[in-house]
Amino acid sequence: MGFHDQFIASARCAAHNNTGLLGLLGKNSAAAVGVRIDDLTACRAVFAGWVFLYHLNLHLDAHSFGPLSPLVERGYLGVDGFFVLSGLVLAYAHPGLTCGPAEMGRFWAKRLLRLYPVHLAMIGLLAVMLAAGFAAGLPPRDPGRFGLGELARHLLLVHGWGLSGRWAWNYPSWSISTEWAGYLAFPLLWLGLRRMSPGACLAGAIAMLGMLAVVDIRSGAVGLNLTYEGALGRFFPEFIAGMAALRIAELAERQVSGPALAAAGAGLAICALWLARDWAVVAGLWLVLAGMLVAVRQGRGATLGRIPGMLWLGAVSYSFYMSFAVVETGQALIWRRLGLAPADWPVAYVVETTALTLALATLAWRSVERPALRLGRHLAVRRPAV
Repeated sequence: MGFHDQFIASARCAAHNNTGLLGLLGKNSAAAVGVRIDDLTACRAVFAGWVFLYHLNLHLDAHSFGPLSPLVERGYLGVDGFFVLSGLVLAYAHPGLTCGPAEMGRFWAKRLLRLYPVHLAMIGLLAVMLAAGFAAGLPPRDPGRFGLGELARHLLLVHGWGLSGRWAWNYPSWSISTEWAGYLAFPLLWLGLRRMSPGACLAGAIAMLGMLAVVDIRSGAVGLNLTYEGALGRFFPEFIAGMAALRIAELAERQVSGPALAAAGAGLAICALWLARDWAVVAGLWLVLAGMLVAVRQGRGATLGRIPGMLWLGAVSYSFYMSFAVVETGQALIWRRLGLAPADWPVAYVVETTALTLALATLAWRSVERPALRLGRHLAVRRPAV
């Protein structure tokens, strides 16, 4: 999600066409048109870092992170945080989006520009790296992961729709594929939610979290760690609950303190982590994000967003998330050739992988992501012909 500059440009553009925007954001608070919600931007950094720790831990010995192991071992739930945040941000940025063909076309084009360039760049890097590996006598352990059929599904962004059964190519992009499905459905979903009262939206969000609990329980030991198979059942309840949070904030700001709501959500998420209840962790994250939005409506300042570096990390979080598979694949080839195992050198592996991923993410953000965002902002400010 392009939360920062692109997000604000979208909200400003919508303000020109939608007189109901202030009603959604709060007429007398800091949440007026064009507000920058730093805490939500910082959450992107937290979620990306959490997923990254989970993937690092897959290469290390069990319980490598000591008492933090329950947190790290469920780091896949950072993706669920992104799914909730995605629904909330899109609803915030497009409060008056209609289902007119021209407006939906611009919306989808802008969202595709947000996702696709980095996705395509990482697939290209993987192709170059794999070709170089074959030439140097370093083939991947499972060459079938990089077949043409899987490549076609990745390029069409449908590999997270239950059409692929394995981690292939730039495997974190399974979540980007599900996001794309959400973008396609967003105009109709948001139109329906806008017509509901805040109380009805609250009931709907609770129902979505209830559906998520069913998915979690039926998945058994896997929990919500559903990727290529079952990902849409994980994604849509969270995405819709995130969208509903914008309407619910109208009701909540008169009833509860935003920081208190966020703190309660954090407490629920932490307890649920140690109890191994994935759906309850997501419910806690939903409360955290809703509380941050309510805090803005109440005119309160940022908390998480005040930490130095968090806003920059939030800005590069998408590129960071999409860079890990490239680095991990390269690391696997080199470490295997050297006869080294990450579990035997955990500190070296963590430091090296983190530095390389952050370096590649910074390069992708500067050379690919930001130019695409600028083009997306150009689409956002276009006006229909009179």
